[in-house]
Amino acid sequence: MKEKKMDRRVKYTLTALKEAMIELLQEQHISKISVVSLCKIADVNRSTFYTHFKDQYDLLQYITHEALNNIQNHLRALNRENSKNISIQALVQILDYVKENADVFNALLSDNGDSDIQHKVMSMMEIVSPHDYQGLDERTKDYYILFQINGCISILQKWLQDNTPESTEEMSRLLLKILGKSEE
Repeated sequence: MKEKKMDRRVKYTLTALKEAMIELLQEQHISKISVVSLCKIADVNRSTFYTHFKDQYDLLQYITHEALNNIQNHLRALNRENSKNISIQALVQILDYVKENADVFNALLSDNGDSDIQHKVMSMMEIVSPHDYQGLDERTKDYYILFQINGCISILQKWLQDNTPESTEEMSRLLLKILGKSEE
């Protein structure tokens, strides 16, 4: 996104475009979403869109970056200096944020978004980390990590699609248990 001073109109426009993208990602893959359809739903002119973004992928990157920064801010707020693994309390806080922004994460973690974000979210949460697989060769370690990341993503997708019926604490405990992590 091009840098602009954030006045009320710009914030409103960005919010409208983000909501339009999230709505469209519920229905179709990012490659099928056009700037015209985004602008129509957001009720903004194409020239306004191009003032802020290069294309629909740039808007998706903006949304992704914002979501990942917010997760990172949640992680920074936690005092985890003494622990390499994520704690149940930390994971609950992160899942609380995901639940509060379920529409965003439902779209971003869906098959219609960018699969790279799925891996970024999981590695940022540090649920799956390479130091857990000491003694394994790099290729085997990669298989374990890939399996766990995809499993966690599938669980989160199902949880979000089902409107988060389990509490964030229940989901945190489930994810940590499935991954064989001790609760800290």
